[in-house]
Amino acid sequence: MQTSVASNLASQVAKIRAHTDLPVAVGLWHLESQTGELVALSSDAVVVGSAVVNQIAQHGKSKDLVKHVGEFAKSLADAVKSI
Repeated sequence: MQTSVASNLASQVAKIRAHTDLPVAVGLWHLESQTGELVALSSDAVVVGSAVVNQIAQHGKSKDLVKHVGEFAKSLADAVKSI
């Protein structure tokens, strides 16, 4: 499981940008708001589907599942909006 952003993420995204005018998205399985912010600085989009699935796996039996996932999604959105 990836727990940090690769130090060469920006340069790797730049290599992709050299070959396309399409938006570049980066996805991570393990994602926290700080990680999302770092990825958002280097790319056009942050793919969080697997990170949400991970939250569901962690809290799936909790009666507060929706609350946990909502708070997680809000923390990611707030981090990206702060850029």
